[in-house]
Amino acid sequence: MSTLNAVARRVRAVPGYPVVRRRAIRTVRRSPTARQIVKRVFDIDDGGDGWAPPTDVAAGRVLGGVGTEALPVVLVVMLEPEPDIIGPTLEQIAQLQLMGAGFRPVVLSDVPLFPATRPFGYPVELVPAERTWRPEQDGPWEDHVRARISLALDTYRCTCMVNIGPNGLDRTGRLLLTSLRAKRARASTRTAKSSSGAS
Repeated sequence: MSTLNAVARRVRAVPGYPVVRRRAIRTVRRSPTARQIVKRVFDIDDGGDGWAPPTDVAAGRVLGGVGTEALPVVLVVMLEPEPDIIGPTLEQIAQLQLMGAGFRPVVLSDVPLFPATRPFGYPVELVPAERTWRPEQDGPWEDHVRARISLALDTYRCTCMVNIGPNGLDRTGRLLLTSLRAKRARASTRTAKSSSGAS
């Protein structure tokens, strides 16, 4: 233990150590990869009530800044989408995300949407397409997709799931996405309502 303390004292005595330490800490804190590693190694859960949105899911390129890691995660399911609705639907989701700053989408699809989601920076979960599925070897496709949706809901601790139909995002999906906000914002809204009701 004394050798460890001696090494620590020597490192602290190096000229420029405080500046390097501050830069290194700032860089590590801003790195999504480093945050994800720390989250998974130490299993950090700061919810206090046993549930909190995961801090390692990116909000994409649409939102940035402090507090995006507290936003609820939404699973956007796009199974067999029409090619002409993919881009407009993702654009609409990005607009709703920007206007309300209330959610982080994760897209689950059976079509490789990586080129379409790349400009927005949304995570994508890919499931095999039904036409390429071999039910005689792998069982029913519906069972596999059901299991993958369940796994995605658990892994990302999703608040809700929005299904994208043949016409894109429907009215119910838009209402749902615009109603979401961070847990802290919900708590402060409840506190403000209860205090205004008390006066």
